[in-house]
Amino acid sequence: MKILGKMSVDFRELDRDEAKKALERVGSSKGVTVSAGQLAKSLALAFFLPTGVFHAMLKKVNYISGAEMADGILLEFIAEIPRAFKTTLFYHIWLIVPKTGAGGENIKELIRTIVKKTGVDPLNEEEWKNVRPIVEKLSGRIDVRGAAENLWKSLLKDA
Repeated sequence: MKILGKMSVDFRELDRDEAKKALERVGSSKGVTVSAGQLAKSLALAFFLPTGVFHAMLKKVNYISGAEMADGILLEFIAEIPRAFKTTLFYHIWLIVPKTGAGGENIKELIRTIVKKTGVDPLNEEEWKNVRPIVEKLSGRIDVRGAAENLWKSLLKDA
């Protein structure tokens, strides 16, 4: 949320309950296809219910913050990935749900701007390798296009 504020992006900050309701609302919006609506509802369940798939796979997922913008919803989580005999990994997860196709393009441009201003790749090859086992487990349980690939590469390449 600090990044959005520094960039003068117009948004409304969401607490945990508001974030869940916002996801459900997007999933129930007019003009949203059944599959997109079901996806938004599934994501709300996966991230916010203690028995959700993310909790089952990652052990600990905590909501940090969220923002609702005209173009979509951006939610930030932190995931703890315990590993036997190795250091526990912590990853920030951004869940971004555009409200429209045009909103999706605007959000992609916003993310590209954030990456350009920070000068840091969001997920390097080593980090992607570390999360690969989790990604493979999740990709079979959540029907999301691109769930098993590092979308940062394609998103930043299109810039």
